Amino acid sequence: MTEINQASPGGGAESLPVDLEACVMRLETAVFKGMSEEVEPYDLTHVEFSLLRACMRRQECTATELARVLPVDASRISRVVNTLVNLGLLQRRRLRSDRRTVMLTLTDEGTELTTRLHERMQEYYATLVAGISADDLRILEDATSRILANYDAIRESPRAP
Repeated sequence: MTEINQASPGGGAESLPVDLEACVMRLETAVFKGMSEEVEPYDLTHVEFSLLRACMRRQECTATELARVLPVDASRISRVVNTLVNLGLLQRRRLRSDRRTVMLTLTDEGTELTTRLHERMQEYYATLVAGISADDLRILEDATSRILANYDAIRESPRAP
């Protein structure tokens, strides 16, 4: 277990027993393994499904935009896009105004599959959070947002040699 010092409302620091790594890894396992089990019958990975869902939400996007919203590097995005195009779930379209820009959209088959899988995932997520109050879920979301903001601050600050 890791001790994390946190400033208390009174201004002092208190130690909280937290194993952040184990907690996040268990949560990630529950979400991604469950997602993988839902999409596996369709010969998709959870990353491929996440990319399809991001395209569905945005309707049209570039690989660069996807790399900003998905937790994978740009080269993996490119490989996943190629796979989904070859499966007939995603299509590319070059902009006439800038031929270097390639827009990605779901095909009709991709839209139908992504919609069906999204509904299944919503059911799975509802099962995962059964018995957890909306207030507790907001607390989790708030804590996650603060942790990510701290992470962004760390990444933006100059590092000592």
